[in-house]
Amino acid sequence: IKLLDDVDLTIQPNEFVGLLGPSGAGKSTLMDSMNGMRPATTGHVLINNLDLYQHLDSLKQSIGYVPQDDIIHRELTVYRTLYYVARLRLSRDVSTAEIDQIVNEVMDVTGLAERRDVPVGQLSGGQRKRVSIAVELITKPSVIFLDEPTSGLDPATEEKIMKLFRQIAESGRTVILTTHAMENVKLFDKIVVMMRGKLVFYGAPQEALAHIKADSFKDLYDKLEAPIDDQIAKMQPLPPNATKEQKSAFKKQREQIAESVADEWKHRFQRTPEYQRNIVQPLSGLRRDQPAHPPVKRRPTVTDSLRQWATLSRRYMEVLGRDKFNLLILFGQSPIVAFLLYLVVGHDVPRDFPFFVLALVAVWFGTSVAAREIIRERAVYNRERMVNLGLLPYVGSKLFVLSLIVGVQCVLLFGTVKLFDVAGMMKLQGYLFGLPQLITMIVTGIVGISLGLFISSVVKTSEMATSLVPLILIPQILFSGLVGVPTGTAKLVGLVMPATWAFDEMKRLSGLDTLREEGSEKEGTNEGRGLYKHVEDINDDNIRRARRDIDNYKKSAEDNQADFEKKMNDFIARLKQGDTSATQPEAPKLGDAPTVPEAERIPDDLSNYIDFLHPWGNILLNPIVLLIMFFGLLSATIIALRSQDIG
Repeated sequence: IKLLDDVDLTIQPNEFVGLLGPSGAGKSTLMDSMNGMRPATTGHVLINNLDLYQHLDSLKQSIGYVPQDDIIHRELTVYRTLYYVARLRLSRDVSTAEIDQIVNEVMDVTGLAERRDVPVGQLSGGQRKRVSIAVELITKPSVIFLDEPTSGLDPATEEKIMKLFRQIAESGRTVILTTHAMENVKLFDKIVVMMRGKLVFYGAPQEALAHIKADSFKDLYDKLEAPIDDQIAKMQPLPPNATKEQKSAFKKQREQIAESVADEWKHRFQRTPEYQRNIVQPLSGLRRDQPAHPPVKRRPTVTDSLRQWATLSRRYMEVLGRDKFNLLILFGQSPIVAFLLYLVVGHDVPRDFPFFVLALVAVWFGTSVAAREIIRERAVYNRERMVNLGLLPYVGSKLFVLSLIVGVQCVLLFGTVKLFDVAGMMKLQGYLFGLPQLITMIVTGIVGISLGLFISSVVKTSEMATSLVPLILIPQILFSGLVGVPTGTAKLVGLVMPATWAFDEMKRLSGLDTLREEGSEKEGTNEGRGLYKHVEDINDDNIRRARRDIDNYKKSAEDNQADFEKKMNDFIARLKQGDTSATQPEAPKLGDAPTVPEAERIPDDLSNYIDFLHPWGNILLNPIVLLIMFFGLLSATIIALRSQDIG
């Protein structure tokens, strides 16, 4: 399918050019091919005799682009929006005072000076469009592209915006825009009329009316498509019970008619003086054998990347800080979760569940806060990426600011639970007053952030990101070992869950021994057997010892009895023989019977134990795995964003 079919144009400096045509004519496609957003598969785009596609990195600073949707953060004021754009796009040699001067000049040009301290979200549609235009004027581009800039505006505002574009063109810039509105076409120096991807006219607006024989610009499209309607009207209509094949053939025939009419308009224009004057003659003057030298593009240094990261971080913090109610909700979650945990956890049960909640909630904090942060500003990202936005500074700024938020959330949650511990309301054991566990929580939260950023980098909408978060968190609950040591497939799935490793690390840092044998420390009080096995072994040993003592006691009694009987027999025999000196033997005396020790019992209060530890984990391996997950997810996010780059 040819979206654009053999389109030749020459646009001169300082011209104001409109791209017109019915829906689906190829206006936006043509614009995107000219500004480098979607390079054409064949052909060239030359700016100052320099091929755009070959030197896009060098030329993109001289190209401004305003898409149909706003590419600005609505939370910031007009001045702060333009200030941050200037900090990001202008050279590092430009001082703060010069940036302030540039921003004020741009606001004056676009009529925004009186609205400088108003948040963009509180502006009208026309004023927001002016801000989007002002953003592009910061770098003083030589060419500005605008896609449907007046869409959705009322007629009065539309006329003001169009006159602003006219002024920008007269100030020394080339302005090219697409539009459906025909009321202000007269303001253009030239118009490009497209039809089914073909160029059917290029020249002055009045010349277009004469060429197409339209009475007004509103009749332009009707005149272009009138031959299509005439020929379709002559076609044999479809029968009421038409088959699928007949409908397909009828549709194909209509497409062929439309294509044929567009070809006819294209060839008719190519036979006009306007085609020779506006296209053929300027193209013939190009000296392709002497291309212009591309602007020298300095490769960004580490200092440039750090400067960009600092600016992006400041802007991101300011954007988030504007929504104080959302911050209140984010930070208010922690004490609420801590209180609910206190209500649920019994005083005498093992401590697995509190540690599991802390580990899981850390993943939840990070994933939920980050899952929409890239996709919701994708338009802003795409535009800034076209100019000079670095991936590492961008992702790094998100990671840094969100880590601060998640870090505060973890401190509030862990701190509240620890207060309950100190107050004797619930136990939460840990080395060094739980500081290593808090650090584990924060690291786990940062892993959650990297997971959320990865989600945000691959989804198409914010709603999709929100829907995916539960699908990420539910497996963390099922496979991380809350209900026992995972085995088989459950173990393999659990190994890729951050909560699995964080849960195990939190328990190991508690210093508590286990109830079960799995993962029990050999140096612990239960000697690597777990409380249940340890108590069972003690009772087994006691039983064996008691049986041995009883057997020995029984044997001793039997031996004494046999000896006594032998002596009695001797005594009786001597009496029968008349031996009066024989003495009767004393009856044997039995020693104290052996005692059976009481059975060792499982204590009623198990709050000083945990159920088990993962046999494959240890106190050093767990954080290493979490860090590997973090760097892996961060790399995947950068790769996903890089794969979506233009060109």
